[in-house]
Order: sequence, then structure tokens, then C-alpha cells
Amino acid sequence: MVDLDEAIPALNQRPAALAIIIVFLILAYVCGIGRLYIRFFVVRRPGWDDASLIMVLVTTTLLSISTCIALSNGLGKHYATLGLTGTEAFIKASFLDVSLLTFYICNAAYCMATTFIKLALLCHYLTMFDHGSLSYRISMVMLIVTAMWGTAYSVIAWFPCNPVSAQWELTKPATGRWGFGSDDLGVYKRTYISHVATNMVLDMVVCGLPLPFAWGNGIRKRSVYGVVSLFILGDIVVAIGVSRLVSIQNTEAGTYPRVDPSWYACVPAVLATVEVNLATVCASIPIVWPVTQRALSRIWVTREVEITSEPGDYPLTAGVKPYDSYYIQKTSAWSITSQQHNGKGI
Repeated sequence: MVDLDEAIPALNQRPAALAIIIVFLILAYVCGIGRLYIRFFVVRRPGWDDASLIMVLVTTTLLSISTCIALSNGLGKHYATLGLTGTEAFIKASFLDVSLLTFYICNAAYCMATTFIKLALLCHYLTMFDHGSLSYRISMVMLIVTAMWGTAYSVIAWFPCNPVSAQWELTKPATGRWGFGSDDLGVYKRTYISHVATNMVLDMVVCGLPLPFAWGNGIRKRSVYGVVSLFILGDIVVAIGVSRLVSIQNTEAGTYPRVDPSWYACVPAVLATVEVNLATVCASIPIVWPVTQRALSRIWVTREVEITSEPGDYPLTAGVKPYDSYYIQKTSAWSITSQQHNGKGI
């Protein structure tokens, strides 16, 4: 039984959710485009990590836009209020179809975005570590594992049933359902929870890989601070993932204490957009940070001068103009005359 007087969570309120999604999407684009500009036009050495980041921006945009559309089509509202009733059956059916379609796109885009973010970081790590080193081999293994993990979950997210359109068209029968589209609530819940849990573990491993590199190669303090900042930001991303896991676990993927996915899924959906957008910032830091650091040093320190000449030397006379030379000679003569005069007085 739906309690229509139930308190509405902050992230279930459309204005607050839209503001959070848009702000973090803009932040992700600023950092992501800044990174791509540096690699393509400043360094002029694009790599596979940049190709992965482009896919991150595409899937992140798809996720954010789909979530915003879903918020206007039932996400954050009770599932029972979107049902088929009376003379409004056709309108309500179309409304519910749009809501389910956008939710389907959100979930599939999230699976792809989390995969490409990790691939972007791992591809960058391969350029940092010495070929054949332990860190390089671990990064290569993690790259393969992440690619396989992301492919598996992305496939079952984009193809949750046969035909796929049966995922959002309730009147269309499906010959088979599995994973995110399973009719078995146990399979459905385990699919969501397993994806969030494994994603969190992979995030922790990927964020921790560059730490031994930072302290094992005698790099400068500022670079260490950059790596630590990357690790802290990665921890925030992991913390958001933990929050999503707890939310999904407590509601059993939107089915407990009642089947109400549009209501219970709103908070995890908004947190998912924040997570992938912050992760995009995290993936951009290794490229953007050094360039930003050099730019700031040029702003605050314009010139450093070290004076090494001894008193009595005139190192500038070699490059001075004639009237400057005359002035220096006169100054020297006045100094000698003054010393002689003072000597007589003594």
C-alpha cells in the first residue's frame, strides 16, 4: 500500500535533483574538455586513454540527460501513481513507457560510463609505469579484467530481455528475461547489487595503483600532492558508490518494503550521475594538473634574480651606453675625491 503522505527525500525533489546533476555535469565537461585540449593541441600526443575519456563524456552526457528526462516522467514519484487507470489508460501507458525507457537508458549508460572511466585511468597508468614493471603488469591485468567486467554488465544492461523493447513497453510480451530485466526479483536484486559492489572494489584498486609510484620515484612534493588529491577524489567516488550500494541493498533494488522502483531508485540514480561526473574529473586530473600547476607558477612567480657580484665590480659596464659609462666614471671619481677629503679631515 502506497503512503502518499510519506516524506519526500531531498533527491526525489525534481529542482534539487536537476541542480545537482547539471552542476556536476558542467564540472565534468570543464575538466574533460580541458584534458582533451591539452592532449590534442598542447602536447599533441593523444592516446587510448583520451579515446576512453571521449566515450566517458558521451555516456556521462547520455546518463545525465536521461536522468533529467526521467525526473520529468515519473522518476522520484510513487510507481502506483504511474499505473493504468480508467479513461486515461492510453495517456498513462505512454507516460509510463517513457519513464521506463529513460530508466533503462540511465542504467545502461551508467554501466558503460563506469567502465570507460576506469579504462581511461588504466591506459594512462600504462604510460606512467616502466614497461615490464610490477605496476605495469598489474595495470595491464586490471585493464583486461575491467574491460571484461564492463562488457558483461553493459551487454545485460542494453539487452535485458528479448525483444529489448519489452523492457519499457509493458504490453509487449518477452520470450526471455535476465539480469536487469529479470522477472525473478532475486536475480534482479542480485544483478544490481553485484554491479555496484564490484564497481566499488574496482574503483578502490584503480585509485590506489599510482600511490606506490608517487613515493617510489622521488617525485616532487607538488606531484605527490596531485596524486594524493587524485586518491582523495577517488575515495569520494567510492564513498558515493557505497551510499548507492546501501540504498539499493536497503530497498532491495526498489522492491522493499513494496515494489516501487520509480520512488526508491531516484536517490541511487542521482548519486550515479554525481559519481560518474566526479570520476570524470578524477580521470582528467593526471593531465590537467601539471599544466595548471605550471600556469599558476607563471602567474605568481614572474622572475627570480640571484646577485653574485662583489662590491667594487661593475658587471653592467660592458653593455651600457656611452652616457651611462660616463656617469659611472664620474661616480667613481667623486667617490675617490670624497675618500681623500675625508682622509685629510682624520
